[in-house]
Amino acid sequence: MDTFSIILLAIFFVGFIGIAFEHKFKVNKSWLALFMGTIMWMAVAFGQTKAQLHGPLSDSFAEIFELVIFLMGAMTIVEMLGHFRFFTWVEVRLMKFNISNRKLFWILGLITFFASALLDNLTSTLVMIHIGRYLYIKKQNFNIFVINTVIAANAGGAMSPVGDVTTIMLWLADKFTAWQIVLYGFLPSIVAWIVPQAILTAKIEYEDRIGRDLKNGLPTQWGLIIIGFSTFGVAVLINMLHLPPFFGILFGLGIIAIVIDVKFKRGKLKEKAGDIVNLVKKIDMATIYFFVGILLAVDALKYAGTLDIMAQSIFGSDILNNPGALITGHTSLGLLSSFFDNVPLTAAAIKMLPDGIHFIYWILLAITAGTGGSILIIGSAAGVAAMGQVDTLTFNDYFKKGSLPALLGYIAAVGTWYLMFILLGF
Repeated sequence: MDTFSIILLAIFFVGFIGIAFEHKFKVNKSWLALFMGTIMWMAVAFGQTKAQLHGPLSDSFAEIFELVIFLMGAMTIVEMLGHFRFFTWVEVRLMKFNISNRKLFWILGLITFFASALLDNLTSTLVMIHIGRYLYIKKQNFNIFVINTVIAANAGGAMSPVGDVTTIMLWLADKFTAWQIVLYGFLPSIVAWIVPQAILTAKIEYEDRIGRDLKNGLPTQWGLIIIGFSTFGVAVLINMLHLPPFFGILFGLGIIAIVIDVKFKRGKLKEKAGDIVNLVKKIDMATIYFFVGILLAVDALKYAGTLDIMAQSIFGSDILNNPGALITGHTSLGLLSSFFDNVPLTAAAIKMLPDGIHFIYWILLAITAGTGGSILIIGSAAGVAAMGQVDTLTFNDYFKKGSLPALLGYIAAVGTWYLMFILLGF
């Protein structure tokens, strides 16, 4: 690795430390991430021409734009679901069953796991965090719930062709079929969730839940709620038109706004239904800035070739004749994804690995890249979103409570894949 790559990594880790100890430095993580990302690109741009930077910057900005617009749309829809009392309805229904704290914890984890496979890990995390705000009173319990939500969402997304950006990339690159990732990825993925879930359950404290006052606010508007959830499905299906998911989100938002204007600005709902326009103001822009800063930093490492160098050093040479190197490489790449965005790491693996590799190895990469990001809160889009949405959940809090369970789940998932690998005779 050359000197320049080492300098870039040094800047990244200094920023990483600043984010980890934001409460001690009294500086918001979002501003630290923005500073880190921009200064790394300044270092990369030094001595480069405008023509040399144009392509890489355009690619970076396009990726950031897609994610930011998707995140803003998803957050708006989640706010809308709360505005029309979906989360209150969920709370009431669950409380009627008089479920214990720990049973509730398992039910929500299971919902998150499968919702992530059907939608995606980022959207599922946002929705479940809002549900958790209604169901948990103690900060300790809520933080444990959010940690488990990130782990469950990443695990569920890893077993689905549309559950995570990396699985979408591998699926579209014909590394495996949709049925292959579901069939062979399910068992390792569910192990990656169940092991941490079992460990974290012991940390849930008893609490008496007091039902919220249901007399105030709008009646539950199922028509809009169904449209809101359908929007996330459209975001997945829009891929068939070779358009990015944010097109589906914007399409759904447009439909919701039109329905509100035409139908709900009348009669008894006229005064309060108009408040939906103001939901955009409730979006946590600090989370958006945090995303932008992290993505800028990782893209700078990608442009400088640092991520490619790291990937090449992991896999070595003569990969086709060395299955052990593939297994070790994919496992190491998953661990790296706890620090770095798994998308460029996966892209580097797809680019550098030769054709002819059996699909079962690519499924291992989907599992490791998807679940390895759970080890640290900055290792996945779901974790970054959770950190931005929940002020009480710091990097250190996640590291102390969630990193070891997530790591044990990761090791168990890889071990499960390996047992399947041996038993199936690949």
